[in-house]
Amino acid sequence: MSRLILLIFIFLATYAHSEDPIVQISNGKIKGEMMVTPYNRSFYAFRGIPYAKPPLGDLRFQAPQKPDNWTGILNSDAKDRICIQLYSQSQPNESEDCLYIHVYTPQIPSETQKVSLPVMYVIHGGGFAYGTPTPQELGPQYLMDYDVVVVTVGYRLGFLGFLSTGDLNCPGNYGLKDQQFGLRWVQDNIRHFGGDPKRVTIFGESAGAVSVGLHLLGENSEGLFIGAIQDSGSSLANWALQTSPKDIAYKLGKQIDSTINENNTSTSELVRIFRALDIPRLKKACAEVFGEGFQANYNDIYQGFLLTGTIEPKHDGAFLTKSPFQSLIKGDFIKVPTLLGINSEESLFLAEDPTLEDKMAYFDQNKELYVPPNMHISDQKTKKLVGEKITRMYDPSGCLHQNKAISIRFFSDTSFGRPTIKQAQLQSKYSDVFFYEFGYSGKMGKQFPSPDIPGKVCHSEEMMYIFHRSDAKDIFSFQEEDRITMKRMLTMWTNFVKYQNPTPECLEILQSTIWPKISNVDEMPYLSINNSLEVKVNLKKQMMEGYQQLYDEYAVPPLDTY
Repeated sequence: MSRLILLIFIFLATYAHSEDPIVQISNGKIKGEMMVTPYNRSFYAFRGIPYAKPPLGDLRFQAPQKPDNWTGILNSDAKDRICIQLYSQSQPNESEDCLYIHVYTPQIPSETQKVSLPVMYVIHGGGFAYGTPTPQELGPQYLMDYDVVVVTVGYRLGFLGFLSTGDLNCPGNYGLKDQQFGLRWVQDNIRHFGGDPKRVTIFGESAGAVSVGLHLLGENSEGLFIGAIQDSGSSLANWALQTSPKDIAYKLGKQIDSTINENNTSTSELVRIFRALDIPRLKKACAEVFGEGFQANYNDIYQGFLLTGTIEPKHDGAFLTKSPFQSLIKGDFIKVPTLLGINSEESLFLAEDPTLEDKMAYFDQNKELYVPPNMHISDQKTKKLVGEKITRMYDPSGCLHQNKAISIRFFSDTSFGRPTIKQAQLQSKYSDVFFYEFGYSGKMGKQFPSPDIPGKVCHSEEMMYIFHRSDAKDIFSFQEEDRITMKRMLTMWTNFVKYQNPTPECLEILQSTIWPKISNVDEMPYLSINNSLEVKVNLKKQMMEGYQQLYDEYAVPPLDTY
């Protein structure tokens, strides 16, 4: 009888624990919930954990600060909250109070069972202006079958996250400082969720990948992670760095009040004005200055996003004070193993832009527009010459507007391919680098809003094989080849999180492929991820050599990006 009572007690205790998980962290207790993977494995979700004080009032345009403790058990009301987006129309769950972390774990430690799993710290993309860390877009369901702890982080976006006056009144990089502050929260708290603070790998896609690349250069990021994954984004991309932040700040100020200019308004006064603005007025002004929607903002991607990371004046708490290109070429960065790569046609979404041909015709008539701003060429005659040479790299006629596929390839190369490959080449001289090209064109990837063109893989498609979206179809509704690709991606990416090597051993699901790190940039190996896995060399070699010749001959040093 006593044995039966004991079994009942154990069952009830286990049931209560699984249905109502409670974890004690440094600020108080937090209540979680149960979720399940497509393969019916249960896991724990702790969503909407405050990792910093709400950046409101005087804390707007300030570095993040530690949150206050709470009493009782926190059942967060911020589980689906997202940071202010650049759209003029607000979404119901948007808030300036958005510095929350979400933790997902397959196992919670107890007094009798120690758990110490590797951690994947996820920084969402969205051009530094949009995006969400919530499971609506970054669902951890697929990853939970691979014994890792997943952490997703909310960070300030757009104007609130990346305004800079170029001086100490508003040095900028607040969104990046939020990410870094979240990493420190992980160091202090992740063990309570079964994570190992000594085995944290940072992951990002698109602007998240740029963020990861900037953390490798970060002034105060040393010791917060042991590996980095960058999907489709590099700190060397021209759109990764705003180079005239003060001009941008005054441009926005003038939009709010036409009398504002550098002669009659100091940067401290400008920040005071911005700090007092309500969100609707701020969003309206941003939409008027920066455009509305991703497609409008993508028009700036070649010339550089207006609100992104910036080089700060040196001061305590600075995130970035060095040029990305100069830091990488000198080996002045955090040397951890890095996995990075691109999709086969990143800018394919431009195929749905009805104005693309007209835009490219305008480029063809003004060849200087093809010249990367990071070449620092000021002489217009030289600029036109270089622009002409760039167009002839893609088409002997020098007219790209007549061929949509070539136009798209140009933007894919210059926005993603060239800077990402260059980062891999420079970084591999100092640390382990594994490079890939994702070219598998499956229906599962086409769930992301992108053109369904067989054989072509658009920006962000690979994310559909790693993260679950709330609007995604059941994975078992797709063909077996899609699910095999998904298992391959999950195996290699989580292997890297666990071992800092995507293929530490031969596995049947990976076709016994061993993915080599880059040891020779002249024969640069990379993994081609398609219907099968294949190690190849020298991705986009002709394009890279062509641009290198132009940079060597015409670029004005020192370079910040590439």
